[in-house]
Amino acid sequence: MNIKNTQTYLKRIQKHFHMIIGKNRQASCCKYSNFCRTVPDHILNLGFPRMAKLYQVAVLASSTLLAHTAMCHGDSGPNTVIAPQMKRELPTRKMSIDSLQRTEYDVLIIGGGAVGAGCALDAATRGLKAALVEAEDFGSGTSSKSSKLLHGGIRDLDHAIKHLDLAAFRRVRSALKERHNIASMAPHLNQPVPIMIPVHHWWQAPIYWLKLHLYHLLAPRGGKGFYFINADASQDIFPMIRRSDLVGSFILHEGQHDDARMCLSVALTAARYGADICNHMKVVELLRNKKNAIVGAKVVDQMTGRVYKVRSKIVINATGPFSDSVRRMEDPTVQPMCMPSWCSHIVLPGFYCPEEVGIFDPNTKDGRTIFFLPWQGHTLMGTTDAPSDVSTVARPTENEVQFLLEDIKNYVSPHFDVRRCDVLAAWGGFKPLPVNSGTLKRTPLQSHIINLSAGNMISIVGGTWTSFRLVAERAVNAAIKYGKLEPMRLYTITQYCKLDGATGWSPNMFIRLVQDFGIEKEVAKHLSDTYGSNAFKIAERANATGKSWPIVGKRLHSEFPYIEAEVRQGVKDYAVTLEDMMARRLRVAFLNVQVAEQLLPQIANIMAEELKWSKEYKNKQIREAKKFLVTQMGKVMPDPTFVSIPVKMSVRQVQKYARHFRNMDEDSTGYVSISKCCKAMKDMGVKEVPVDLMHNVLRDIDSHSQGKVNLYEFLLLMSAVVQGDTAYLRYAKMHMDKKVAAITETRRRVIPVEQTGGGL
Repeated sequence: MNIKNTQTYLKRIQKHFHMIIGKNRQASCCKYSNFCRTVPDHILNLGFPRMAKLYQVAVLASSTLLAHTAMCHGDSGPNTVIAPQMKRELPTRKMSIDSLQRTEYDVLIIGGGAVGAGCALDAATRGLKAALVEAEDFGSGTSSKSSKLLHGGIRDLDHAIKHLDLAAFRRVRSALKERHNIASMAPHLNQPVPIMIPVHHWWQAPIYWLKLHLYHLLAPRGGKGFYFINADASQDIFPMIRRSDLVGSFILHEGQHDDARMCLSVALTAARYGADICNHMKVVELLRNKKNAIVGAKVVDQMTGRVYKVRSKIVINATGPFSDSVRRMEDPTVQPMCMPSWCSHIVLPGFYCPEEVGIFDPNTKDGRTIFFLPWQGHTLMGTTDAPSDVSTVARPTENEVQFLLEDIKNYVSPHFDVRRCDVLAAWGGFKPLPVNSGTLKRTPLQSHIINLSAGNMISIVGGTWTSFRLVAERAVNAAIKYGKLEPMRLYTITQYCKLDGATGWSPNMFIRLVQDFGIEKEVAKHLSDTYGSNAFKIAERANATGKSWPIVGKRLHSEFPYIEAEVRQGVKDYAVTLEDMMARRLRVAFLNVQVAEQLLPQIANIMAEELKWSKEYKNKQIREAKKFLVTQMGKVMPDPTFVSIPVKMSVRQVQKYARHFRNMDEDSTGYVSISKCCKAMKDMGVKEVPVDLMHNVLRDIDSHSQGKVNLYEFLLLMSAVVQGDTAYLRYAKMHMDKKVAAITETRRRVIPVEQTGGGL
């Protein structure tokens, strides 16, 4: 079959698709069955039986599902429900704690992640008295460590077509609808991101076209479509992509958001609707009544150590991967319902991915997905996905970092050096996947379970960022039913709510910040897209810079648009530790751990002023934040294997070059720039530093971070370049490569797509 014939039949398929969702919405399955029989036998017998099957299945599935989808979502008309106004200004943490002591609630939610915050918002907007307690910070677990995508699930659609899995079809359709709802709730936190799907064989193009066309038709109206570009255009857009066997690429649009800020916004909005929310409040015991039913929880304020009893008519356990541990508080013999999966990501410099498009491959050799996404001026890359025992510390390992770096080498040009020092941060989280059971299979989406225990406690297992609102709605419905609650509204209205800061926001709002307050453009855009209409409050509190421009908005660091006023706002938004601030109010810990460590003293001083910390407590917070950067954010500690590489110089030479290093390190940071190294070499008699030689040496010693080296790396550099002896560095590099190969050889079992609950 040649390309021309392929295009002809694709157009015929497209025509029949549009017939279903156009005026003839009542088209029957028989019509599509007849169409399938009109496809010539020479197409169905090309030697690609799977391809033929996909053609038929895609067309047959669309005859029922697409027509239903179009009728359900296409002509729904304007929304007639108007969400109520928020009840109050944001209370302080102390006010919330006081309320926890004296109020008997309708519902108590344990867990402040996406689903838990969603439950609090849903309950509060229905008029229920709701409380939420979180052991750490809002979104501190998996909810702040996602892929940052709001997606419908390309892999789910692929599985649905291949296996005629109706639950997978429902998940895709539901996720696409929820993606639209969430973007409407917080337009300032959500934006479409174009994603490139590479095509490596010509026969993949029609298959991808069918899937993506179906994917687009399942989505609510108004979404952006997809299109195909050839190999040359693909490389123009993504210059580092490996050109070998590349036929072209499809480009589609998914949603992207700041997950930690999104979770916090949901929680803050719930608080403004009347829910009492409190972070760093750990549940240590469940309270029971005389009938042995769960009627609340005993909680400990981890900031003060004080114990409180919070009483409610019903309790919702929304602790994600830790849901079984809360269930065991009620019954130590309970069978597990959660199967945690560990997913890790790395953050790379922006040059690994263009600012305007990402890349996504849903069909890797080992069954995982690979993606490169532009995120806040950097590149987010992932992911590992394997079963794992849940632990209290989400610790990424060097194994996983090297595993992902090896994956990168399969997608970028072989002429591009992928270096360990390019990893600016590494982090991961546990996905709370439900155990594959009969109960799960009886649910419509087969992605989450809402369980009622013998003690009348509701536990939620499963759920993703795309489905959090829907899961929360169903959990609150169950709470109303089994807790015999009397809400003002029996139905949810959260899809019509505007989250805190969304009302009055527009994409060009940042221009007013520039014009009215004299804030530089990059900072204004960041404030607008992070805080929405609340950005004006931060601009009012911003300190003067003392410069002619910008007038206000003193940056914390030149590389990031964060300003000092945001730290003070973060305290108002319940940040009580340095970790809260660095990781989830400002995302700098997720973007660059080196910069985050540099900013710790400066931010600690502002927080100490706001929260009345003593000098001893401030230093304690700095120590704990540094530990967090090492254990959870991938800050690299010295590698003993690498440090054992000898520096081939005499003691006198080492002392001489060490003095030069200290003189260049004027601010005592422990690092000097490569440009200063080059200048130092010229001062030492090297007339011209060979650029290629410098590059090769830096590659071989794997310098500590972009554009700078520490003392040990500087001594290796001097030894290699000044003395002209690079052979031993080659041997050292080979040794390190063998070590990396041994690390990456361990391949963990990948979770099948049908068990991921609609993940990428």
